[in-house]
Amino acid sequence: MAPSKLKKAIGRVKDQTRIGLAKVGGTTSLSDLDVAIVKATRHEEQPADERYIREIICITSYSRAYIIACINTMSRRLNKTKSWTVALKTLLLIHRLLNEGDPAYQQEIFFSTRRGTRILNLSDFRDTSRYRSWDFSAFVRTYALYLDEKLEYNIQDRRGEKAKTATIANENKEEENNEKESGAKSSHFREMKTEQIFTTLQHLQQLLERFLACRPI
Repeated sequence: MAPSKLKKAIGRVKDQTRIGLAKVGGTTSLSDLDVAIVKATRHEEQPADERYIREIICITSYSRAYIIACINTMSRRLNKTKSWTVALKTLLLIHRLLNEGDPAYQQEIFFSTRRGTRILNLSDFRDTSRYRSWDFSAFVRTYALYLDEKLEYNIQDRRGEKAKTATIANENKEEENNEKESGAKSSHFREMKTEQIFTTLQHLQQLLERFLACRPI
């Protein structure tokens, strides 16, 4: 059997084994979630079936616990696999969930990453099964870096909006108490807003560079 055919056969066996283990473990919903994730990230070099992605989004919309379980499963999938196909499909799934899934995905992936899980840290990922796999591995590492940068920017932007809202509320309160003091405060806030703009531009420029680096070679 040719090496490429042998690899595909081994990949199919791994997928079926993982699906079988998922079906016999945990509650029905969690089992369905694990099965859907495995099927959406199969070893075969074809795009994931859209129905599995929609099923994952649907199941995880029930509660935050399912979102955490989904993140843990995807993290294990990324940490264990040496296949660029599985890694890339998992990253694509994460990207879809960040864009279309529950907003809690951003927070949970960000917090799990900062707790040490490092779900998007694939700096040491290597697929050495074939010569052309090296190029695909490089793309996987770059794509993961872009998603990590995008996630961090979104979280910081959200925090900035909350801080801005709190600042406006405090400013209005100061205006009611002391009009003169309010004038000094507003001048200070204008300076901080300008600084925030430059910080945001810097983040966006870095994010754009990460995005352009994902261009296939």
